[in-house]
Amino acid sequence: MTGHYPPSPGRSRLRLGLLALIAISGVCHAQSAVTATDPAPSTPARSPASCVSCHGTLGAGAATGAPRLAGMNPDYLAHALSMFKAGTRASAVMQSVAHNLSDGEIRSLAVFFSAQHPPRVEGAHPPPPALVMAGKRLAELGAAPDVPACFSCHAADGKGNGARYPSIAGEPAAFVINRLHEFQARAKAGTPAPGTMTAVAATLNEQQIEQAAAYLSVIDP
Repeated sequence: MTGHYPPSPGRSRLRLGLLALIAISGVCHAQSAVTATDPAPSTPARSPASCVSCHGTLGAGAATGAPRLAGMNPDYLAHALSMFKAGTRASAVMQSVAHNLSDGEIRSLAVFFSAQHPPRVEGAHPPPPALVMAGKRLAELGAAPDVPACFSCHAADGKGNGARYPSIAGEPAAFVINRLHEFQARAKAGTPAPGTMTAVAATLNEQQIEQAAAYLSVIDP
């Protein structure tokens, strides 16, 4: 998701069309909590045009580093947007977007992107096979003595496990690398709680980060 841009005539027509669909379908009257039984709306309460410019048409992410949103647990997405809105999760770009979202719009966007299933984004240059294979071992088995397997928390094939452990399969390599660096910076600022991603990232070296990123970027979500 990105910041605000001057509306073009085409974008204005798209927004009006989306709002009309929302008015008909009653999406704006979504329940106060996102659950697994919530119907997936065809369009969210807020036009996803600003999201699309970074995250792709259906939230597939971008090789340049924008994360994949498609198919994510809706509670995880809603919680992430709520943290951006509150300023408790760092991202100047996302905070500038989320601070204008209502709770209803956050829920609708979360449900919308959770229901999308586009193919993963192909990188400009496929990662070296040796890097991918090393990442596969790391994801499935971890590395002795203190690096746990990625899939031990994020479930088999990195498909995600509830609202706490998001899907990591098909995430662009650049995003994985940047996100792990963020966790490492947080670990340096204070002792992380055991079992958190911050604590796990603190045990990784740069080579392991690149290996994990390479493998996750080539497996199908």
